Amino acid sequence: MKSSALILLIFLFTGMSSFISQAQEAPVMPTTYYVIEEFVQPADNQTFIKVQQEAVDYWKKFEFDVPIFTYATNSGSYYWVLPIENFAGIDQLFKKAGELTGKMKEAGYDANEKFKDLSTARQMVIHWSKDLSYHPNGRMGQTANNTYCEWTFMYLKPGHEKEATEAAQKYKAFYDSVEETSDWDVYTVWMGYDTPCWILMSRAESEMAMLEQETKLQAKYSEKFQELWNNFSVHVRKIENQKGWFLPNWSLNFEQ
Repeated sequence: MKSSALILLIFLFTGMSSFISQAQEAPVMPTTYYVIEEFVQPADNQTFIKVQQEAVDYWKKFEFDVPIFTYATNSGSYYWVLPIENFAGIDQLFKKAGELTGKMKEAGYDANEKFKDLSTARQMVIHWSKDLSYHPNGRMGQTANNTYCEWTFMYLKPGHEKEATEAAQKYKAFYDSVEETSDWDVYTVWMGYDTPCWILMSRAESEMAMLEQETKLQAKYSEKFQELWNNFSVHVRKIENQKGWFLPNWSLNFEQ
């Protein structure tokens, strides 16, 4: 994964993740994303940060025109999220990546050598679910002022997608019935590991701000939340949680 046209795409990842801020009137939310999760050993992280910053400087120098949304996690990995129109869009990303890495090499930056032995990666394609995501205020997507993120990977029991959808929509109906400001995104994994899988993504200004909001909601609605969870959890075989932060300085072409 660290050679030729693929080298840039190894720099890029998600998660969950989300793209583009809100339009002034009708928010436009891309629906499909190519995601790379890059794993860096703790001993190599400082070297990785230095080398990656050099790469980002070259992206900006050569005005790379691909939207890139970058996240760091508290478990030593990085998410790179790139919107695509369809699976053919992955080929277009690889083509643009190859052109850019060629320019970088001519300028004296050999990505193959720079990133050698620094990381490993895995990939997936995810799809934003309008029906399961919730944005009552109309504000969607990643911005530079809501940098703290949490992802919940919900691995469903095979064949339970329909029932899980019905159970998840009851959460939306409940929030419609109360005056709260919570919102979230749900992505379904179209191609990746350990499917079927949904990814729930929440954002806040900080970890403390999210914790305070969750504590307040739990105090007010604990019984209802337990009822909703009991209804949904029977369709889930495994759950994994991830915390992280949006990295605007390592991201490209997003609205501030």
